[in-house]
Amino acid sequence: MLDDSSRKIIAAGEFEAETTENALIVLKKAQKECRKWYLIKAVLTDHGTQFFANKRDKEGFAEHKFEQYLKKHHIKHVLCRVKHPQTNGKLEKWHDLYNVHRPRFGCLDEFVCWYNDRPHGAFDLWEAETPNVVFVKRLWPEVWLGMAAKSFGW
Repeated sequence: MLDDSSRKIIAAGEFEAETTENALIVLKKAQKECRKWYLIKAVLTDHGTQFFANKRDKEGFAEHKFEQYLKKHHIKHVLCRVKHPQTNGKLEKWHDLYNVHRPRFGCLDEFVCWYNDRPHGAFDLWEAETPNVVFVKRLWPEVWLGMAAKSFGW
């Protein structure tokens, strides 16, 4: 899962197949990681069967574990336009980098750390801004106030 604003990889997984169960593993990992800052409010996905039931009844309803999980946790499901990968371009680019650079690393976590800590061309290269730096810079003021309150025991 990628934070859209900072391009920080919040959670990732390596699996043999793209299944709903595996998508939920990564989503739950992202929720756990984000809990210290905020709750995930929206998820952008393509129309893959692991995320979305393509067969629906007349009212547009279908029972799908991923969609039901999002609904239960009050997470808005934003779907990319069909046959328009640009909508999810940041994640598509991450997958390109993953395919090129992943063999250089011993494990997925090492790769994710490298990705999140390297200067990113979408940000200020003079300041060598990384996804991790931008993620922290763009946290909402309420998050900072909440973290300060916790540190003071309020």
